[in-house]
Amino acid sequence: MEREEEKGLTPERVMQILEKKGTHIDIEEAKIILEFVKKIAHIAVNQYLRGCL
Repeated sequence: MEREEEKGLTPERVMQILEKKGTHIDIEEAKIILEFVKKIAHIAVNQYLRGCL
């Protein structure tokens, strides 16, 4: 998880972002959400690159 911390996207940051929108989650939920977002981003990048090759 060092790379996410360097970029500023940590479970704590996920909690903070969602708190601003009125959604309260604990650290374990934030970790799950962060992992999901990373998977979706990976899929999106792969689809984009396949379309461009």
